[in-house]
Amino acid sequence: MADKDSGGREYFKYAGLGFEFAGVVGLFFYFGHLADQRLDSDPWGLMIGGAIGLTGGIYMLAKEGHKMMQHLDSPPSKKDENSEHPR
Repeated sequence: MADKDSGGREYFKYAGLGFEFAGVVGLFFYFGHLADQRLDSDPWGLMIGGAIGLTGGIYMLAKEGHKMMQHLDSPPSKKDENSEHPR
């Protein structure tokens, strides 16, 4: 997952993904709640907003996970080799 030399930066990146997921889901739940208040459609706006937020959040996590897997499967480039051993 994270290299010994990375100083834990990779872990902060993945922790940030969790916060992004929670933010997206929470924001769409809030928008659904506002729609319910404005349209007097309780609880449909909340359920639809939550479903959109969950779908968008899971899509975002899957996209980042796919990008991470491609990065792990690719051979190290010259840039990566030079960054591991600073002069």
